[in-house]
Amino acid sequence: MRKVAIFGGTFNPIHWGHLLVAETALDQAALDQIIWVPTFRPPHKPQALPAFDQRLEMVQRAIADHPAFSLSSIDMEQKGVSYAIGTLQHLQALYPSTQWFWILGSDTFQTLTKWYKSHLLIEQCTWLVASRWSAGRTSAEAEELGRKVMAQLGSALRWQLLQMPAINISSSLIRQYRLEGRSIRYLVPDPVRIYIEEHKLYVK
Repeated sequence: MRKVAIFGGTFNPIHWGHLLVAETALDQAALDQIIWVPTFRPPHKPQALPAFDQRLEMVQRAIADHPAFSLSSIDMEQKGVSYAIGTLQHLQALYPSTQWFWILGSDTFQTLTKWYKSHLLIEQCTWLVASRWSAGRTSAEAEELGRKVMAQLGSALRWQLLQMPAINISSSLIRQYRLEGRSIRYLVPDPVRIYIEEHKLYVK
């Protein structure tokens, strides 16, 4: 049975932090493949987003040279708000005989109980959690977070904390830099930077 992880998000834009999270998950969980799934219409992020095709293209450029990374536009087929359970069910139909994992940040991990049909989703995946604590926080504190989430969700939850360096890059930081006219070189892969600049994304 192949081990495949879903890495969903708005990727607005994708950056080196996302790629480090994915590479860490690939190694730590001994995954065969990671499917990147840009969210078509996120349920809890009302801010304006670049066109779905633009976010899809940026992810494609960022992961193009990695043999274990693939891109899916499947969220666009849900024709409305993107829910994780719908994404998983679509991919399960395409990839039978697969052990499923889901990559997410610790902030999102805390909200699992609020996800649409979370009771159906949670037990079908192993959750790979990337800590977004500041540098002063410890992995023990992140472990405590996991225990609290498990207490809310029950024993069906399977999860691992990804062991990786603290990441201070965020999509919001990159958007802020663009608005301020600052360079985003080395915050995102160069093909992504070039695309952002050519299409004048994240500027007034």
